[in-house]
Amino acid sequence: MFKVYVTFKTGDRHLDTDWCDEKKLMQSLYRLIHGPVARLNIVEEIRVVDQDDYIVFLSQQGKQIFPHIPQKENNHVIQN
Repeated sequence: MFKVYVTFKTGDRHLDTDWCDEKKLMQSLYRLIHGPVARLNIVEEIRVVDQDDYIVFLSQQGKQIFPHIPQKENNHVIQN
């Protein structure tokens, strides 16, 4: 079970989704990351917590902070 919190650039915080399963969580995240509020660029932070109050997903200013996605060094450079 998960809760999804959203902080807007105005500083207002909102409980977007209350105690949902994984399927509903993925739908909520997709909507927040790709939907109208994402296009309006008004979301400062998306935070997902589990039933033990651990952060399981964190996005700030449109970038995923947690869980960390490892990047390969120079992954944007084509090497011969």
